[in-house]
Amino acid sequence: MSSLTHTPAKWISVVFHPLWIPSYAFVLIAHTGDPSLLRIPLHLRGYLTGIVLVTSGIIPALLMWLMVRLKMISTLDLPIRQERTLPILITAVFFYLTFFLLNQLGVAPIFGFYMLGATTLAILCLFINLWWKISLHLTAFGGFFGALIGISILIDDHFIWLTIIVALVSGLVAVSRLKMRSHNLQQVYAGFIVGTLIMYLLFEFVG
Repeated sequence: MSSLTHTPAKWISVVFHPLWIPSYAFVLIAHTGDPSLLRIPLHLRGYLTGIVLVTSGIIPALLMWLMVRLKMISTLDLPIRQERTLPILITAVFFYLTFFLLNQLGVAPIFGFYMLGATTLAILCLFINLWWKISLHLTAFGGFFGALIGISILIDDHFIWLTIIVALVSGLVAVSRLKMRSHNLQQVYAGFIVGTLIMYLLFEFVG
C-alpha cells in the first residue's frame, strides 16, 4: 500500500477513533438541537462537553496508551483481535460512567441515554470480538447515526443535515479502515448495521 493512501487513512482513523465519537456527538447535538427539548442548559454546555470528553474519551485513551507502553497491546488502533478485549471493557466502563454522571446531574437525559446505548454496543462488541473482529469505528458511527434517527423521532427535533453528514463521514471512515486493511468489507458493514440498529431500537422501544 502506498504511503500516499496509507497516511490520510491513518489520520482519519485517529481523528474519528471510537473514543472521540461521544464527544463529537454531544457537541453537534447540543449545538444543532433545541436545548429545551434536549434539556441541555446553555450555560452548562461547555461544562458538560468537558465531562463527556474527559470521561468517555481522554481517560480511557490514556489508559490504553499506558497499555501500549506496558506492551499489553500493540497500538491504539487495536489491529489484533485478541488484544481488544480489555480496551473494549475499559471503554464500556467509562461510557457507563459518563451516563451515570449525566444522570446524577439531572441534565441532558437524551444524550445520557445515548451513552447508555454506547455502553450496550461496547458490551455487544466485546462478545462478538471473542470470535470475530467487527469494526469498532463503524459500530461507533452506526450508533451515532441510529441515535440521530431515534432522537428525531423521540422528541420531534429533526437532525436531517447532521444525519447526512454523519452518514458521509461514516463512508469516509469505512474506506480508511479498508485502505489500512484493518477490516474486510463484511466487518465494516456489520459494524455500521449493528450500531445503527441497536441504537435506533433502544431509542424506539426503551427511550
